[in-house]
Amino acid sequence: METTNNKIPTGIPSFDPVIKGGFPAGAFVLLLGEVGAGSQEFVYSSALMLSQMKKDGVKLRPETRLPEKIVYISFTKAKENVLQSFATMKIAKAADLAENLTFVDLSSTYFARTQVPSHWTSGGMDSLSALKSSQKIKSLFESLIETLDTHAPNNLVIIDSLTDLLRSTVADKVSWADFVSLLKGIERMSKQWNSTIYALLTSQIFDHTNEEEVSDCADGVLVFNWEATGANQRQRMMYIKKFRGLLPYLEDDNVVRFETKVSASRGFEVSNIREIIGR
Repeated sequence: METTNNKIPTGIPSFDPVIKGGFPAGAFVLLLGEVGAGSQEFVYSSALMLSQMKKDGVKLRPETRLPEKIVYISFTKAKENVLQSFATMKIAKAADLAENLTFVDLSSTYFARTQVPSHWTSGGMDSLSALKSSQKIKSLFESLIETLDTHAPNNLVIIDSLTDLLRSTVADKVSWADFVSLLKGIERMSKQWNSTIYALLTSQIFDHTNEEEVSDCADGVLVFNWEATGANQRQRMMYIKKFRGLLPYLEDDNVVRFETKVSASRGFEVSNIREIIGR
């Protein structure tokens, strides 16, 4: 699939102008974040604002386009819970998102080989032993690949999350090398799909070396963390660790590090831009 437009906006008004209108089309973007530091809110704000822009028929530059759909892939969360999280953001109408959202719930596959009762995730009352003995159960990797092949082209895809996917490798008997190969495959295919793919990963859970190897698989890495600003005070921060085709321009302008805020009325926003020095 040929890429005809070379920018896809995030939809976040305080961020897109800084990154020259959006991310390069066909980008696999890792959102690496400390708990509560803003990575989830970035995803919610981006999806909501892009849906609003599509609803309003916002006119974009010739080199920029909106994704056709928002695809949310969840390994552990129910659709109702995710929609409730979206609804906490008052920056756009939830109905507009619903029109553009495809929700893929892979929780039954995720929990199939755990001790969690099947009726907690499937709604049925089948015994756990029966579920686990079924030959029809696909691995989470297989289910994710099928989902991406079906839904990724020309869309914004949110994978929630690589943290959960990595934890499933033990049950599915998948090696670390296979996990990394899958990510490299996603990065390669994102160009053919002409899609933007956000993949969430909670930081400081896995070994730093593993985090670095995952980061190496992505086109872009946005890091969300907390920075101490005084006694009992913290500031949310975001910095662009890498981004092929984008970072050199930002470094020329000394722009890669941002103070951020999260609120119900404005969602995720960049509140202040810091220079590279001290990064």
